[in-house]
Amino acid sequence: MLSQLEGLDRFLQWDLVTLNPWGTPVWAAVGARLLPDQGEIWTSTTVGFTSKVRNLTVHPRVAMVRWSAAGDPVVIRGEATVHSGDGTENLARLFRLMGGPGAQREFFGISSEHPFWRRLYGEYWRRVLIRVRIVEAWRLVQSQGWERHRVGRFTLPRERRPPSPIGPPRRRSYSGRLQLSGLQMLADGMPAALAVLDRTSRAPLALPVQARLRHGGVELMVPEELGRGAESRASLVTRVVDDSYEMARMVGWIGAVDGGEGWRRFNPRSVYGFVKPPGVVPDVAAGLVAALAAAGDRSEVSRPRVRSSARQAGGETVPTLRLQPSLWASLERLFTAAAADAPWLSAAAALDRVADERFQLALLAQRATMERDFAHSLLVRGHRPLATRGLAGAARAARPSVRQLMVEARRRERVRQLLTAELLQSLPAELTFGLPRTPAGDAGIAPDPGSLAGAAALSLAESAVAVVDRLLPRLPFWR
Repeated sequence: MLSQLEGLDRFLQWDLVTLNPWGTPVWAAVGARLLPDQGEIWTSTTVGFTSKVRNLTVHPRVAMVRWSAAGDPVVIRGEATVHSGDGTENLARLFRLMGGPGAQREFFGISSEHPFWRRLYGEYWRRVLIRVRIVEAWRLVQSQGWERHRVGRFTLPRERRPPSPIGPPRRRSYSGRLQLSGLQMLADGMPAALAVLDRTSRAPLALPVQARLRHGGVELMVPEELGRGAESRASLVTRVVDDSYEMARMVGWIGAVDGGEGWRRFNPRSVYGFVKPPGVVPDVAAGLVAALAAAGDRSEVSRPRVRSSARQAGGETVPTLRLQPSLWASLERLFTAAAADAPWLSAAAALDRVADERFQLALLAQRATMERDFAHSLLVRGHRPLATRGLAGAARAARPSVRQLMVEARRRERVRQLLTAELLQSLPAELTFGLPRTPAGDAGIAPDPGSLAGAAALSLAESAVAVVDRLLPRLPFWR
C-alpha cells in the first residue's frame, strides 16, 4: 500500500489530528513529508506553539490526512515521537525534507538568507521535529470506497501522564468571526472532515465527510468507518490551505453527532481555528507571534543557526508561478473586486436592521474575503504587482451606502461569480483548492450583531493591507 503513495513523497500540506489531554481529537494544518520506503511521515512545529507537543506527550497515537482537489484522500494512522535537541540540526533536516529552504515558498528561502528576515524569523525556525511511524494507511478508491491496509501495530502506550500543570479545556463561544467564516465555508461547499476517537485502538480516526447547513445548524453524512465514536467526542473541520502555505484558513468545531442514519446533526460545543492571509505583512506577523510565544520558553531545542541549516540542506528556490496573461488579468480583476466588496459587505451587514438580510450579507462578506485571499495568493506566487489603474475604481466601489443593500450585494456577487467560474474552468485543479464553487445561499443562522461592526473594520484593514502588499513590488526601494 505504501508503495502506491510514492506520488505523495513530497513536502505537502497535511492535517495532523491529535488527541488533547481530555481525549478529544483536534486538527492542525502542517507541512509534512511522507517517506513510503521508511514507513514514516515527518512534520514539525515552532517551539512557541506547544499545543501539538502537549497533546503528543499525553496521547502519542495520531492520524494524518491528505485531501486536496487534485487527488483522492489518504489517511495515515500511527505513533508520533518528538525530537528536540540541536535546533540547527533539526532545521537542516526540515529544510532537506522540504527540498531546500525556498522549495515550498520563496519567502522561506529569503528568511534564511536575508539578515533582517533571518533575525525576525529566528524563533519561527526554532523547530521541534515530529516523526510519525505508520501503523495503517487508508485510501479512498472511488469505485470501492475506503481501502484499509495495516502495515504495523501500535506499540506506544495509549496515553501517558499529562504534563503538569494542565487546567480544564479552554472553550471559545460558538459565535464570532471564526465561527462565521466556518459557516460561510460550509455554505460554499468547501471540503469538510470529521475526526473521532476510535475506541478500539484509542487513536484518532479522521475521514472527509459531506457537510451542509440546514435548519439553523450543521448536518453531516457520516461514513460507516467512523462508527459510533462520532456520537460522543468528535471534531469537525473545514479548511483551505494551499501547498505553498501562502493562504491558510481553518475552522474546527468540537462537539458530538446525533445518532441515526443518513444526514445527522452535528452539535458543536466550542470552536477553534486560524487565518493566515497571503502577503508580506502576515509573514511579519507570524514571525513576531512566534517570537512572543517563545519568550521564556523552556524547550530543549536550542536556537538554530538558520543560515548554516540552509546551507547544509541545499535545494532550489520554488519556481515562479506561470499562467496565461488572460488568467492573470482575471485574477487581478477578482482581487480588486473582492478587496472592495469584502469591507463593503461587512459594513452593510453591520448597518442592515433585518436579521435575515444581515446574515446573508455577513456570509457574502466572508465569501468575498476568501476570493480576495485566493486571488492574492496566486498573484504573490506569480510576483504580479497590482495595476494602479484599477485602484480608483476599487476605492469607489468600497464607499459606504445604506440604500438597497441586498440589491447592490447581489449585483457585486454576480460580477465576482463570472470571474470565479472562468478561473475554475481554466486553472489547474491543484490551484483552485479554496475557490468557492457553489452559489451563495442563506443558511438560516443569525450572526452575533455585536461582532459585525468589528468585523467590518477588520475587513477594511485587511483589504487595505492586501492592496498595499500588491503595490509594494512597483516601488523602487522594493526591488
